[in-house]
Amino acid sequence: MRIALFVGVLLLASGCVVHTRPRPRPGPPPPPPRPSAMSYNEAVDRGFGECRARRYECRLKEAHQTGRDIWKVKFFAFAPGARGHLHLEFDAYSRNLLRVDEKVKARRDHDHDDDWDDDDDDHRHGRGRGKKRGHSKHDD
Repeated sequence: MRIALFVGVLLLASGCVVHTRPRPRPGPPPPPPRPSAMSYNEAVDRGFGECRARRYECRLKEAHQTGRDIWKVKFFAFAPGARGHLHLEFDAYSRNLLRVDEKVKARRDHDHDDDWDDDDDDHRHGRGRGKKRGHSKHDD
């Protein structure tokens, strides 16, 4: 009986052999997801931050994203006694400031003269220089 039991165990054991396959190697991990692009509001907020850093009072002129993933934000810029524009370019993904075009110049004030005595009005002229006389090529 022992022999029959031994033969039975051998037959059962041969049917239960587990075959293992080598595991496939995992591929490289997927690249990290691309960061999200700056929104319109974020680009404008960053632009106003640059305005404040330059001590300007700014009014938004326009903001748009170009096809090259660049936000262009344009402002009218004002400072005491000066005005002009501030144009900024931001990378939409890295959010880096790429370019600044800052042209804020002092205003000319035509209403005030440095002349302390206002009794001589002969130095004040109207706007422009008037018509030039005697130099026309159409004179007869």
